[in-house]
This record gives sequence, structure tokens and C-alpha cells, in this order.
Amino acid sequence: MRMLSSSTRLDLRKAKVLLVDDNPQSLELMSQVLVGFRVGRIATCRSAEEARETVAAVAYDLIIIDGEMPEEDGISLARHIRSQREAPNFTAPIVVVSGHTPVEKVTTARDAGANFVVKKPIAPGVLLSRIEWLARNSRQFVTTQSYCGPDRRFKNQPLPGDVAERRSDAIALTANPERAMSQDEVDSLFG
Repeated sequence: MRMLSSSTRLDLRKAKVLLVDDNPQSLELMSQVLVGFRVGRIATCRSAEEARETVAAVAYDLIIIDGEMPEEDGISLARHIRSQREAPNFTAPIVVVSGHTPVEKVTTARDAGANFVVKKPIAPGVLLSRIEWLARNSRQFVTTQSYCGPDRRFKNQPLPGDVAERRSDAIALTANPERAMSQDEVDSLFG
């Protein structure tokens, strides 16, 4: 999905979406919801194994994965997609849908590189708002030894000890008291 301004109407007619769910009724229901959003191309997979083959060969604008599948769950599949740095879907937005969404599961999905977790049963308005958010808000993609996925930070919180601050040079520059301007110097810029 290409990024849109807030005033641009979301047009999903050219979007390619992959749905991964072991339940045929869930696949049909989710497909109908996406058809209602006017999504142009919808592909479906009934297992994580089938999805692994598909995501290795075809690029998608959005991947929606069931969180609970018998052979391999959606979180594991999201982690696999994020681990394939040369594959066409390495940075594709991933939404995990799940009937069971305790904080630990949401955190695990986020840490696996999922952009969002949406609770089942799906409310079409909620899903559309998440798709719209993904299309309108570009988040930096982070690749480290321990994480690949969208920048998880929505708030300014301290970084873990093993993660370097990406803005460290700018912070160091502004923290230097010799570089600080006096109030008179600031006022002179606007006077």
C-alpha cells in the first residue's frame, strides 16, 4: 500500500492482500469483508506452510494472518516473514487476527514484527481503520539482531540496554550547553 495523505480517500482497488487462515469459513468471511472495502486482489492460504511458499514468490500490500492455526500459528509465520530479508514481503504490513488477545500475545506478535493485532470476531470498521492507519502512517522499519519489523515505539520510553538510540548524534548536539542559544539570541531571530 502506498502512503496517503490524510485528505486522500483510501482506494484499495489495486491492493494485493494475502489472507492466511486454516478455517474456510473465516477465510470466506474475511474475503467478503475485504471485497466490501473494494480490495482488488485477494489471495488465500489455508496453512502457514502454504503461506510460506506464497510470500516467497509474490509481493503483497498487506498480509492478514490468523493467530491460531494448528500446525504453525500466525505469530510464528509473521516472525518467518520478517526473517526473510531478501524476500518480497520482508517489510509488508502484517495484521494478526485472533480470538484470544491477552497483553502477552499482543506483545509477542508485536515482537515478531506484526504491525497490529485485531481481535476476532472481526468488526469491519476496526479492520478498515487499521488498514487505513497502515496506509497513511509511515513507520520506520527496524532491523536489528533481535528484531525486524515496524518501529514499535509510539511513546518516548527508555530503550533497552542493548539498543542504541538512532538519534544519538542529534541528542548529543542539543545537550551540549556551549551549543545552546541564550534567550536573547532566540528572541533576535524573531525580532
